[in-house]
Amino acid sequence: MKKYMILFLLAAILMGCEEASQEKTTEKKDAVENVKQQATTNGNLPVYVLSDEFGEKFLLMANFGDETTPTTPDSLSNYKYILYNGIYHPVTFKGFQLENRENNTSRETFQNFDNLSGWLYMMQSGKLIETPSDDLDAIWDAPLLVDETFKAENTIYTLSNFKDGRLVHSNLSEPLKAAFEKKYDRQILSCWCNAVFGENNEYQFVNIQFKNKGNEALGVSALVKNEEIIAVIEAPAEWNEESVWRVDDGGDFAGLSIDFVTSKNGVMTIYTANGGAEGTNYQSYVLEGNQFHEGPIAGEFYQAPC
Repeated sequence: MKKYMILFLLAAILMGCEEASQEKTTEKKDAVENVKQQATTNGNLPVYVLSDEFGEKFLLMANFGDETTPTTPDSLSNYKYILYNGIYHPVTFKGFQLENRENNTSRETFQNFDNLSGWLYMMQSGKLIETPSDDLDAIWDAPLLVDETFKAENTIYTLSNFKDGRLVHSNLSEPLKAAFEKKYDRQILSCWCNAVFGENNEYQFVNIQFKNKGNEALGVSALVKNEEIIAVIEAPAEWNEESVWRVDDGGDFAGLSIDFVTSKNGVMTIYTANGGAEGTNYQSYVLEGNQFHEGPIAGEFYQAPC
């Protein structure tokens, strides 16, 4: 499925000029609709990419079968930055990387980076991780590849609970727990605050697993402002003690992790990751009033153990 997603993305890039003219018909739509339908005004749609171990090279993955030298759209050189942990890093487009079929495990991981095919980008200087702290210190998640237009149009919120390269989770207040239990008429099994942001740290993004009702399990990810529930992303599931929300999750709700949060024309978009044993899914959500809607930026990375 991922191959088709990439081909669709490339087709969209090639039709960029045509789309730019079509956008004139949407100028009367409100800001929320514009953000929901397209992340940038005239630029390339941002895309999640695979990083090598320490964040020096990045791959926009694509498999063209027996075609060893695919045509490279000119628009690919318009991608100028890697957005990672809320910081822009300039990159340079290097061309196409051929697949090493003999060694390719089909896993979309940094360990298999050099064996995958796709378009290659490289940091203009340095690496995302300059000095690894231990053997596990690596780029395990997917950075976002963006262009100048995205950078100019979007403001990045600072996550105040981001410490030493990692998000530090915290507990929910008792009144907030009570509000969620009242809203869903269920007791909370586990909960944590994943991100804190805003001018006065007024926003929290939280994950909650409720106690089951029979075989009905429920996980919720939610945006909270000043201790009030603003919008939720619900994940109901059937309980089976083995694979409830993700493969082999053991019935534990991992929830959504915040990569970063943007504001464009006053509209908030959150960029989330949902990891499991078989890989990681990335999805943007646009806030409209008190509801989240799936945004256009998403990605899937297959990372199951060999």
